[in-house]
Amino acid sequence: MSGGSGLVPPPRQVTGADGPWEPVRADLDRHGVALVHSRLADWPAPPGGESELRRQLGRDWTRYRELAGRPHADRFRATRMLIKHVAATAVGAHPHELELAYGLTGRLYVRGCDQIDLNLSHTKGIALVGVTSLGLIGVDLEHEERRVYGSGIEPAMCTPDELRRLAHAPEPERNLQLLRRWTLKEAYTKALGQGLLFPFRHFGVDLPDSCGRARLLRPDGDPVNEQGWTFHTRRLADGYLAGVAVRDDGRGRTPDTGLATALDRNTVQVLRERQAAARRPPGGD
Repeated sequence: MSGGSGLVPPPRQVTGADGPWEPVRADLDRHGVALVHSRLADWPAPPGGESELRRQLGRDWTRYRELAGRPHADRFRATRMLIKHVAATAVGAHPHELELAYGLTGRLYVRGCDQIDLNLSHTKGIALVGVTSLGLIGVDLEHEERRVYGSGIEPAMCTPDELRRLAHAPEPERNLQLLRRWTLKEAYTKALGQGLLFPFRHFGVDLPDSCGRARLLRPDGDPVNEQGWTFHTRRLADGYLAGVAVRDDGRGRTPDTGLATALDRNTVQVLRERQAAARRPPGGD
């Protein structure tokens, strides 16, 4: 099977459960990577009341109930529904058939579907989900109006080489350059499952003049052998900026991701049987 194209496609906007999902699947088929963004307000509680929401959230229902009445409850519900719909598009299942799980560092994954990796970021009522069948993915989302340059955070975010680059950049461009580095470093460390445990000043990013593909640098500015990593920044509508990091482990693109193997089919079948058993009355066949 051939590898991915090395390109990260533009983010696709969906406006709720109805998608559109065809462009997302097309991106996965072509690149092995897809980015999906959506307003959290586009993911209200589904018709059917509590029982339907519980069916869709699965094991996350308990966490949602714990958040009831708090400001984060609606965001939690919306992001989990979005993630499940993205994952279902990738593997050819129904969203309620999939269960989200969490690693030791809190990183999301789909239980029983290790042929894909996904990651989530959200800010200001917008969520971004990245999904890949190539290996690992991390994403970060910020608004371009966020002021980070001049806040004193630069030494903690940048290598000595990056600080020099910022100092030589035109002053009006410095905030955006720093923000782009921030999103890419967040995406990279999230893909690794490290988050803020991997200090940002220990690695640098070489940015192109405009949003697009970037490169990983050592603290002194020398290029790193990226070993299958691809880094991109992408602009969304309304001034949002996305950083994306993808590691291609050589699995190839995804024409056959959709539950094509016997193991994957069995995984979904087991989930269906468990759900059917849970709905049977006591003593039923």
